[in-house]
Amino acid sequence: MRIDTGVEEGSEISMYYDPMISKLITWGKDREEAMHILDRAFDEYVIQGVTHNIGFGKSMLANESFASGDYSTAFIPTFYPEGFTGDPLTADDHHLLSVVTHNIKNIHLNHGSEGGQWSEDTFYISIQALQEDPAVDLKVKKLNDSEYEVTNMGTNST
Repeated sequence: MRIDTGVEEGSEISMYYDPMISKLITWGKDREEAMHILDRAFDEYVIQGVTHNIGFGKSMLANESFASGDYSTAFIPTFYPEGFTGDPLTADDHHLLSVVTHNIKNIHLNHGSEGGQWSEDTFYISIQALQEDPAVDLKVKKLNDSEYEVTNMGTNST
């Protein structure tokens, strides 16, 4: 993995900056390995203070045509005709959200926070709106040590 940039921590970037202030490069024994390394690098890449496109990069990596190398310069208009506004949450995303939410609840309970939103095995969380999507209110209930039930309070779907 290599990161090409002319910017360091603490650097000031003017309002006239080049939108590509950093370039992440990965390689592997084949395309699949290089993409796996890139996916992990995206997860570990931290950019603060300016808008970035890491989410878009991760979305591209999940695209089957991109993964197989079957794409052209029309990739964006073909697969993102309305632009990129984020990918829908997967079942794995919901599971991770459940685990994190439950752990956050435990941190608050262990530090003495009290309130009607907390119980031993249930936690309520609100995910703020992204772009024009409405906020989502979720109820996370721990079923056992490895299973959580997530209910969308707006649609009552679990």
